[in-house]
Order: sequence, then structure tokens, then C-alpha cells
Amino acid sequence: MQTLRPLDLHLAMPMILFLLYLTAMDIQRLDGAAIWNNNTISTTKLKQLKWIDASLEWTRKRNCSNELNQKLCRHISNRDKTQMNIYMAVSKHKKDKLKIILSEKIFRKQKYVADAVIAIDVFPELAFGHPVYVYAVKRSQNREKCQERLGKYVDNEDCIFAVKLFHHKIDSMIETLPRVYAGSDNSYKQMLTCQSEMAGFASCQSRMNYHHKWNNVASAMQSYPPIKFKSCGTNKTESIAILISGFWNNQMSSPRYQDNIIKLRNNLLNLGYRKDNIITFFAGGDKQLDFIPAVMDLQIVRSIREACKCSSRSLFLYLNSPTVNFNKLLLLDIENNGFAEYYQTLPYKQIVNELRRCSAKNKIIVVDQSHSNQFVNKIKDQHVKGAIVVGSADFMNYSYGYKLTRHFIQAHSSHCIGDIINEAANSTNGVTHIAEDAKPFEYNLYGSNCITKSLETKK
Repeated sequence: MQTLRPLDLHLAMPMILFLLYLTAMDIQRLDGAAIWNNNTISTTKLKQLKWIDASLEWTRKRNCSNELNQKLCRHISNRDKTQMNIYMAVSKHKKDKLKIILSEKIFRKQKYVADAVIAIDVFPELAFGHPVYVYAVKRSQNREKCQERLGKYVDNEDCIFAVKLFHHKIDSMIETLPRVYAGSDNSYKQMLTCQSEMAGFASCQSRMNYHHKWNNVASAMQSYPPIKFKSCGTNKTESIAILISGFWNNQMSSPRYQDNIIKLRNNLLNLGYRKDNIITFFAGGDKQLDFIPAVMDLQIVRSIREACKCSSRSLFLYLNSPTVNFNKLLLLDIENNGFAEYYQTLPYKQIVNELRRCSAKNKIIVVDQSHSNQFVNKIKDQHVKGAIVVGSADFMNYSYGYKLTRHFIQAHSSHCIGDIINEAANSTNGVTHIAEDAKPFEYNLYGSNCITKSLETKK
């Protein structure tokens, strides 16, 4: 074995020190710049960073003229990635490709197979029902074939494709996180996970670690008796409230969903609602908290119908869930397979049809979720008498999912509904509201008389 002489060692020392320096540092490409963190980095990690860079560039440089929401598209191009969340899934074996499930049933025929999947949530602070940009990575691809398929060629061997929804020849946006699983996994285990602070992106949002014991809708429904209001038939002058909240899965959850609904229910009790006249649908249910599973559209619709029969005074309806396809609530994925069956979505149209036939004098509807303006418009189009509806979506149609709710959590019995709405509109962007043959400055959330702060004259 040959040894280095002192002179040789002296000459080689600068190179040795440089190599040691590279080993101790972690090079991350961020928008073309090199940033060093005190960690080693593997070839695999560098490749993943290149995929992420390419996906981010694609997201920012979209052709806004082809987008349904051009204002949103232009806003994305100027948004810093430190405000975005990045999700990634990588196949563990070359032969075990990843498969992508897009939740809506109408898109189920679209098949995507990939070696890796990247999802960029540009607005993680918003309630789901806002755009998520998804990309599929295929390794060892030919440049010409990649470009023929409208992909982007990366690192001289990988091809990235934008995952899109095609429906009625319109290019639609994905508004929920897809289910990504290994092709050999019959349990559909989610492999797409949020990568906190990776490549300069934001920390991951806080999510609920929620578990339910149901395997299907039938088992959940059998454990809860049919919904009946005790006041029905004896005292129809009492007000009834139905609260619908939750999430598709833990990944699309937020602790604020549960916090919102508990605080709102407590305030309704303070305002005069009887405990057995408040029905709360939340995720997979919780008997200790009096939560009924939000897993089936028909059960929720029937509860609204029953409430309308049992109260001639006021119906308070609260909607705070993820949305899909612009005008549907997304209920819990109780089967945990990523597919949204027809009974796991609740169309706005079904709710509005029940409200149109509702005998309650006052119908107070709070829609604190994305695409709430679509609900407001449907109430207006159907001329639902006695309806006061307020939504929280801004000009881009998306919502934070809690800012509007807090105004109703803080409401007192002396507050008129009109004043609550005005206060919300003055402090929260995007609040939309209408009153169809209703008098929002004459009664509170329970339907009792109130003292208005408004300068408007009571009609």
C-alpha cells in the first residue's frame, strides 16, 4: 500500500478539506440558488429536489388564459413558496408503481401510474375545496416521448406530467388531496405525505389524528338511532339547529373544525336552543360529544326535512366541510379507500330543495367553506322564502373555514342577525349574504326579538 509523503499530503490538503466540507453540508436547489444546511445529502434527495423545482415552476408558469379562475392563476405566480405546502410520495420498488385516486367518482376512469407523485398546496391556510396542483413522475423516460405527452423532461431521464381532471371537455382543477398508493397494496394506504420545510416550503399544517371504528356506512348508521326531535308535535315554536362539519380524511382535517362546532353549539345553547334540538354531524361521530357520523348524504337530508316539519319558528343550518366540484360537501371517507361514492358527497342542490319546502318561518344558513357563494346563489335562484344565508368565500371562491364562524360563536341574544353579518363583512374579506323575504334586523339566531345596532329602519 502506497503512503502519502509529507509533501504530497501538503498538496492534497486543500482538496481533502473541500471534500469534507461538501460531505458536511446539504445542498438544496431553491429557485436556482444553492442553500446549505448542516446535513449530508444523497443522490436520491437531489433528484427529488429537481422534481420539486420543476413542479413548482410548472405551477407558477401556468397559462392563465386557459384557467377558469384567472385571478387565482395570476395570484399563484407571485406567491412565495415559503407560504406553500409540498406533498410527495415515492415508489419503494421499481416494479411497484404508484397509483393515483381522484376522489370524485366521475373522474374514476382516469388512470395515473407513476414512480413518484408531487402535490403543491399553494394556499394551505384555506379550507379544502381550493386548488391542489398534482404531478406524476415517471423515471427512465425518452425525451421525445415525454414532450409528445406534454410532459416536462427533468434530469436527462425523468418525465413529469400534470395530473388533471377532464370532465365535459373542460380542464378542471383538483381541489382535494388525491389518494396515492402502491399498486400491490390492496388497503390503499396513503403514501402522499406532507414534507415539512422541505426545499424551502412551509411547515406542514396541524391535522387531527382522528380514528373511528366503522368499516362502512351501514355499521356507523346501525350504532346511531334515527334522528327525532322531542319537541316535534308538542311545541313547534322552538328553534332547531343542524350543524354539519368534518373532513374527508385526517390529511384534510384541521383541529379548528371540531373546535368551531363545539363552540358554536355551546353558544346556541346559551341563546336558548334545547340540547335535543341541536343535531351535530361530525366526521365519524363521537357519542361522548353527541356527534353523529357525517357519512351519508341521505341521513343528513332527512334530518333537515324532519327539522323543517318540527319547527315553525327558526331553523339554523351550519355548513363547514371540504367541498368538491364547486357545489358539493365532501363527507367522511369511512371506507378509507379514497373514492367518494355518491352518498359520500352532499350536493348544495339537495339542501336547497329541502329549504325551499321548509315550513320554518326563519331559515338562517351559515356557510363557512369554499364555494359558499355557489350556495348563496342557489338560495337566490330558488327564492327560498325566509332565508338569510351568509357565506365566507372571497372573490376567488375560497374560504379560510373559520373566520366567519367566530362571529356567530361570539353572538349574544341581543345581537340581530343583520348586525352579526355586517360585523363579519366589515372584518372578513369575501363575505356574501342575501335575505329572501326575511328581516335580519328583527330577530337573533334563535328567532327572538333583538336590538339592532344598525341605522337601518326595521321593516
